[in-house]
Amino acid sequence: MSAPVLVLMKGHPGTGKSTLARALAYHLGWPLIDKDDVKDFTLDLPNGNGLAYDIAWRIAATQLGLGVSCIVDTPLSYPQSYAEGCRLASTQGAQILVVETKLNEDEWRRRLDARPPEESPHKINNWADMQTLLIRYNGCFNYPIDPAHHLPVDTTQHVSVLLALVCDRLVTLL
Repeated sequence: MSAPVLVLMKGHPGTGKSTLARALAYHLGWPLIDKDDVKDFTLDLPNGNGLAYDIAWRIAATQLGLGVSCIVDTPLSYPQSYAEGCRLASTQGAQILVVETKLNEDEWRRRLDARPPEESPHKINNWADMQTLLIRYNGCFNYPIDPAHHLPVDTTQHVSVLLALVCDRLVTLL
């Protein structure tokens, strides 16, 4: 049996990260662990965001410990999150692939501004709020990622093209 694979989704809100994560999970038949699914229930708790990450990582560890490849959908904005994903993969004997979603600013802005405001109380749904978040991040999301397990993708491409790119890269890991 080959080692399981931990796919970490990385990207700002509105860049197509969750859309691609869902398409991958469906296509591969792998569990999808979406930090926002957890955050919906931890939002009002002290350190609710940190708790949502802790729970998502714990679920991923369980899957990998069972030898099951999985996809973790988080913005992966902080280097600590990337380090935690690498640590998790290492301790569970898993391969790792970071799929980073990117797109041009005009399309990104259009997607964010098209999000319905009632979608979620904690999701960014407009360009102005995204700019505020980027200022708060202060560039922390621009940390180095090992090129051996980093796949940046342009999400202006059709999801079928993106699936093929990711699956081609996964073949090298399996």
